[in-house]
Amino acid sequence: MGRQENGLDRFDQERRRKERQQKSEERSRKFWSTFLFTENGRPKSGFLVYTFCLAIVFFALHYLSFALIVDWLHPVTEGLSVTFGNFIGSVACSIPSLLAGWLLHRWLDDKRLMLGTYIWLALLAAASVIVMAITLKGTGAMPEFLKFFVWFAALPLALGLALFYYLYKRDTRGV
Repeated sequence: MGRQENGLDRFDQERRRKERQQKSEERSRKFWSTFLFTENGRPKSGFLVYTFCLAIVFFALHYLSFALIVDWLHPVTEGLSVTFGNFIGSVACSIPSLLAGWLLHRWLDDKRLMLGTYIWLALLAAASVIVMAITLKGTGAMPEFLKFFVWFAALPLALGLALFYYLYKRDTRGV
């Protein structure tokens, strides 16, 4: 009897594993199908496409801000501590992106777009950390990369996510 119960347990475990696998595959198909097009050539999920494209634009805007503002700020911040100087530089590089995002948030009807854009940026930043961890493995350069990442990617992303989450919640509270 003990063997029969054990056999049923294994059969039941295998059945549950197959059910979980099927559910996982179905969720994956649904997710990836949002990136496909409908019969008339429109994207199934315009939101994902629009926010991804905006994320690329905002990445370029942040990069341009970083390239221009850090050199301009260097004479102003060179007498300050490195931490405070990096903080000022990081916030200053974030201002053009946050201002452009705030203007778009006010101008566009869909109040989710800017928050979605910054979520894409956070996903892209997380992917860059993973790639850099693999690339720099064993070189000892990862701590330096992480310092740079925190100041000029994580802090601006945190500011953007906080701002646009607040604006999204404020604007949709009455809905």
